[in-house]
Amino acid sequence: MIGEHFDTRTRINMKLALDRICRDRPAGEDHGFRRSVAENIIRAALAGRTGIGQLVDAGERAVIKTRSEGHPAQ
Repeated sequence: MIGEHFDTRTRINMKLALDRICRDRPAGEDHGFRRSVAENIIRAALAGRTGIGQLVDAGERAVIKTRSEGHPAQ
């Protein structure tokens, strides 16, 4: 699915953003947490925000949203 929508550079930026968001967080290896972050990153990329900074920001917004919904500390 992702390969169909994004060029190589964007896919690399997306992976780097996901890894950057998740690497130092206690829940960083949790599938649900990673999925939430990845979905936000994908939405940003689909909207044309494909720079690494933009994608990291999108991932961070997912973390903030997860916290505000009362999920365990990220």
